[in-house]
Amino acid sequence: LMEDDGSKTYENLHRGARAFAEGLYAAIRNPGMHVPHDGGEEQLALEQLAAFSLLARWVDQAEVVTA
Repeated sequence: LMEDDGSKTYENLHRGARAFAEGLYAAIRNPGMHVPHDGGEEQLALEQLAAFSLLARWVDQAEVVTA
């Protein structure tokens, strides 16, 4: 997400992105696959899609660095 400059900003950004991804999967994706829905939740679905869209943007912008 940014070049590793040894800063707290780098550490915080990457820690936050990992936690965000884990949270999305734990709170949205997993229950969404296992809990029945009665429909009528369009606004909630749009908000969840927006959250995953942000995560996808971060992943797309990230540069993989190999050791």
